[in-house]
Amino acid sequence: MDTLLKVAGALVILISAGAAVAVTMPSFGAPAVMLALQGALPAIGIGIALAAFGSMLGQLKRIRLAAERQADLFQSILDRRQPAK
Repeated sequence: MDTLLKVAGALVILISAGAAVAVTMPSFGAPAVMLALQGALPAIGIGIALAAFGSMLGQLKRIRLAAERQADLFQSILDRRQPAK
């Protein structure tokens, strides 16, 4: 799911920026590209948020796996421990 969100965010960014440039470049020239990109900023922001959320999910998955590994290691230490006499 995390990779899917990262890819979806990148696609949203590329498509919105590309569409803004493609619509304005042929008829209005380079100065209008800045205005077009300014109009595309909300969509670009949504793409960045999607990619960041996907990255956060990936980090949370890694943290969960590390915590499970740590719990297993701790349990193995407790199992090897000799009972007190």
